Amino acid sequence: MLFSQSNLALNVDRTYSLTDTQPVPTMTVMPERLVFRLPLAFLIVCLALLQTPSTSAQTWREVQSPHFRVVTDGSERDGRDVAKEFEQMRSVFALRFPNAALETGAPLLVVAVREPGLHALAPIFWKQRDRVAGEFFRGWERQYALVRLDTFGDLNQAIVFHEYAHSVLHANVHWLPRWLDEGLAEFYAYTRFQGDRIYVGAPSIRLRHLQSDPPLPMSEMMTANSRSFAKDERREDLFYGEAWAIVHYMTFGPDMGGGAKLNKFMAALEAGTPQVQAFQQVFGDSKTFEKQLSNYLSRFAMNAGVFPPVQGLDAKSFPAKVLTAAEANYELGSFDIGAHDHAAGKILLQAAESADPTLAGPHEELGFLAWREGKDEEARAEWQKAVSADPSSYRAAFALLMSGTPLKKQNAPQLIQTRTSLEAIKEKAPKFAPVLVELALIEWRLGEMNKAYQSALEAEKLEPWRAGYHLLTGYILLQGHQPKVAEGYARMVATRWYGSDHDEAVDLWNMLPPDTRGEGPALILALHADSTVVRGTIVSSSCDKTGLSLTLQPTTSNATPLKLVASGPHESGFSDTLWVGEDHYTTCFHLEGLPALVAYKVDPAGVEEITALEVRDDMLEVNLPKLAAATSSPSSSQ
Repeated sequence: MLFSQSNLALNVDRTYSLTDTQPVPTMTVMPERLVFRLPLAFLIVCLALLQTPSTSAQTWREVQSPHFRVVTDGSERDGRDVAKEFEQMRSVFALRFPNAALETGAPLLVVAVREPGLHALAPIFWKQRDRVAGEFFRGWERQYALVRLDTFGDLNQAIVFHEYAHSVLHANVHWLPRWLDEGLAEFYAYTRFQGDRIYVGAPSIRLRHLQSDPPLPMSEMMTANSRSFAKDERREDLFYGEAWAIVHYMTFGPDMGGGAKLNKFMAALEAGTPQVQAFQQVFGDSKTFEKQLSNYLSRFAMNAGVFPPVQGLDAKSFPAKVLTAAEANYELGSFDIGAHDHAAGKILLQAAESADPTLAGPHEELGFLAWREGKDEEARAEWQKAVSADPSSYRAAFALLMSGTPLKKQNAPQLIQTRTSLEAIKEKAPKFAPVLVELALIEWRLGEMNKAYQSALEAEKLEPWRAGYHLLTGYILLQGHQPKVAEGYARMVATRWYGSDHDEAVDLWNMLPPDTRGEGPALILALHADSTVVRGTIVSSSCDKTGLSLTLQPTTSNATPLKLVASGPHESGFSDTLWVGEDHYTTCFHLEGLPALVAYKVDPAGVEEITALEVRDDMLEVNLPKLAAATSSPSSSQ
């Protein structure tokens, strides 16, 4: 789903129109010119650490604005000010993209903390960080933003709003090339709120790298992914600065139509046009574009768009309350879990559960922690307590249901009963996409292909950035005798995602009849060329201090089980359709019976060391022999 953009005129020294293919209401904003003599000047204050007196008895409060929830150890005013800034940031997206989905199925909690209490949150995360401006943790089911009250409005605002921009973008588009994804996030990250004006387009802090280093060519920008500069921080910063500059130029630059060309480019990507082709069609030759961008950045003044503030937003009206000790420990323990400090989070959650056993949240989170530790009965007991304490606890209800008998072992009456339970959970949380995925899988197993297709499409719409959700739709189309349409899904994911997602798309493509695979190049697995690749079913998996131990039964007939280990770095991925999701997935438990694609090497001692492990959903089991044959063919290996 593409943003539907308004005819928004960002008047600077002349009028630019941001148009869309569909007519929508027109809104005009005030003309303004911002001259940035030193692009970083307004951010310098972010490095000052203003000391706040600590208190012996820490009080935590909750502030609820129309669209955000803030938990803070500051005053009610502090919490309301932070909530208001988030509301204003949301209003920018609401004005800029009138029909965009601004909330996802992963609710956001904002934790606003004074500097002295910062390092008490998720101690493991901060262990190697001397100075923290702000953080944003995007999980499968929940999101957390951390802001510092002493520097909010400076660098920590940019960090948090950068990631918030990502969450909005990803909820509305299937895929963006990394330069555009990061460039748009940087462009909106430095939005500034000053009195009766909201400024959009202020410079990124990383822009300084463009003043000292030659820019990356567009060919490199367009092919970059999250791994491209992992070992080169300077080039990574250069990439971010240049991404911001490209988006700024595409929005305010001459002959860009005030962003109309950028809209057209995004629409072409959403329609499936390859990136290079779409860029050529909209912006012309990349070398010429690079020269135009360089000329644009050499200008002394840069423009910024101006929006009006949110009308009728009275921060004093936001409800606020003091949290009980149990409620505060639950909120902060959940934050620790979101920051991947499970040990610290567990201590707080247990304290919350002990202080108030009737509070559902601690039971829910402790259930997920127990599940990750392989303590299934303890997990299910906790989830049952959560549902009993609060019937609206949809995550606990979903986990309790899905951790029972696997779908592949359920007969038709059991599947129908499970579907009824899932539909009840959907009523409680209509934006919780994993429920729709499981409904699609059940309907597929029941042979109700039209219903399965509709459920899969709805999941895609809610979380379009999940490659596996697109592939689920592709598989359903294939089973529903629509292989040519399924080919489009397979090729889209294979050419836009990498790693396990790419390989899973190749799996779908290999299952298509040869005459329906399209005219494009053959799709191949992206696995290590010097590794042995094998398919099979996981018999067992376990972890200890030395790493992962895994037993795999190869698909090949009469093959003996393989004993594999992963004692060092290795690539790991799994199907998005597995109900546990990224927040609760672990290779140590619950993999038995699942299909897998494994690449391994034999070390000098004869140990078969895993280099890549890709765990698939069991919906592929019936096709394992065909996939195994495809994997071993010359056209499917590198």
